[in-house]
Amino acid sequence: MEIMTGFAQQCITPALPVGLAGFGTKRTAEAVLDDLFVKAAVYQREDGIYGILAFDLIAVDELIIRRMKDGMEAMHLKQENFLFTATHTHSGPGGGLKTGEGLLAPSVGIFLETNPALIEEIAESSLQALREAVAGLKRTAVLCARGTLEQVGDNRNSRELEGDNRIAAAFLEQEEGKRAVIWHFACHPTVLNGANERISADFPGAAAACMKEQGYEVCMFVNGSCGDISTRFSRRGSHEGELLRYGRIFQDALLTLRSQAKPVKIGAFAAARNTCRLKVKQAEGIKQAQARLDACNKRLREAKQNGADGAYLRVLESYREGAESSLALAQKPYSVSGYEVPVQFVRINRHVFVCIPGELFSELSNPLRDGRMHFIGYANGYAGYFADEAAYDRFYYEAQSSPFQRGEGEQLMRFAARAAEELPGKEE
Repeated sequence: MEIMTGFAQQCITPALPVGLAGFGTKRTAEAVLDDLFVKAAVYQREDGIYGILAFDLIAVDELIIRRMKDGMEAMHLKQENFLFTATHTHSGPGGGLKTGEGLLAPSVGIFLETNPALIEEIAESSLQALREAVAGLKRTAVLCARGTLEQVGDNRNSRELEGDNRIAAAFLEQEEGKRAVIWHFACHPTVLNGANERISADFPGAAAACMKEQGYEVCMFVNGSCGDISTRFSRRGSHEGELLRYGRIFQDALLTLRSQAKPVKIGAFAAARNTCRLKVKQAEGIKQAQARLDACNKRLREAKQNGADGAYLRVLESYREGAESSLALAQKPYSVSGYEVPVQFVRINRHVFVCIPGELFSELSNPLRDGRMHFIGYANGYAGYFADEAAYDRFYYEAQSSPFQRGEGEQLMRFAARAAEELPGKEE
């Protein structure tokens, strides 16, 4: 049941000081809590090499991917055979995304102005990780397991909603003793909040450090449908000690999965890319958007005066952030009426992985989960939030800041279900 795989990682911690992306508040990091990495895993087949690159960044889009194209071609690697994904840490550098125009232009305050020098450095480090992964191709035993992990991530707008507590892992164990783990879970890596001003990979970095103690050279986190899931209700603070606590939680979960993991042989395999056109929002008037923001600020002030608890205040802060996004869009409306969302599909045996370029709500993907279909977020680009209709009706931050009209998230799921069913290589 052995296959040929290789894996490697390279540090992408930027020079300091550097602006941080994520919370919409101006933050500058002048210290490093833990390093950021790009992690590469490759899989050799008769028809070529396939792989994943996971970045400890808030997102990755065409700017980094395109910059890597020539270097990958020099290694005889086809970009369409690779998945580029981000962990979505909110304690990494801004400047890596295309914010000068397009869907992210109204969100430049969150993601910061594009930094070509940073993009160049990350691309070069990524190519080096790929070179090392390809050079390290060896016969590898692959063992997989799935389970659940409670009391980590909840629906961050309402604990009454389902969320997604599934966790899965693939353990790669080379014949020479090198080991890696690729794990999948849906949760915003935001143990560290908007007050943090240190570089950090957040809980994916803490989990990787803990798994390194167990002999895993590479510990790659692949995020899921976490647009509406975070540690908001489970974290006990936003400090270094809390990161370590989460790291141990994930370490324990992964070691448990390893004890249950079974060898896997890859039979059916297929990869395809397609696009789904979604309708883009039309901006409301500036006065209306400003009035909505004023109402949110008033509600938040009153809650603070009445001694509301921290979790509830964070929900109200999210409403305010949504109103701020609506105002930003009113001030700088989109110039297009539609957007072609790129979606990548990968079939491995009975399982289909649907790779979405943004923050997909679990409320959207949960109805499709049947043990065979799995969703990966922050993949091959970043187009913001994909929220369900109820999120628009409830004025959730994610829906207000999404570039897409109400109902387009459901349209994306209908497209994904059809395309996944048509993917070749189906194995019963």
